[in-house]
Amino acid sequence: MDAGLAGVIGAAVGVLGGAGTGLIALLGQNGQQRRQWSIDRETRLEQTRREAYLACIETSKHVTADWWKLVNCLLAEGSSPEQREQYANEAQHGWVTFTKTADAVSMAGPNEMAEVVQSLREAIWRMDRAGTAWYECVRSAGPADPVACEREFRAAEAARTRQGFHFLAAARRALMTEH
Repeated sequence: MDAGLAGVIGAAVGVLGGAGTGLIALLGQNGQQRRQWSIDRETRLEQTRREAYLACIETSKHVTADWWKLVNCLLAEGSSPEQREQYANEAQHGWVTFTKTADAVSMAGPNEMAEVVQSLREAIWRMDRAGTAWYECVRSAGPADPVACEREFRAAEAARTRQGFHFLAAARRALMTEH
């Protein structure tokens, strides 16, 4: 084999080796980039979920606190109709805010959280309806028994409390913070 042919073959081997090395490096870099994108996506998803869960917890606590303000007003001797109406309006506004955060939890997922937040939403709705019935009973001084209305509210609030604990447990599982 003459030197010219050996040089051409050597150059071809060098080009192929360089191209192969470049291709391997490019594939490795693309794989690393895909892994980084996946990690970034998971981090953003976890942060979105954490924020949605915390907002839902906070607004559910506000709804409950607003209802207990009204309850205390309904039970207080000498509370005015204006005070009761003010607290009833605040409790209703809290419900609207809570439903928005519950929707955010449903969207953030996972599916278990969507189911659990729906159960919490239903429990808060029942508490809200029982509280509204009690408020209307006191406000109108109609034929309904205020003691029975109070009992119904307290039962609905106890169910809401249980669902709140279920929500917290599901959030810990979803965020993998169980110890």
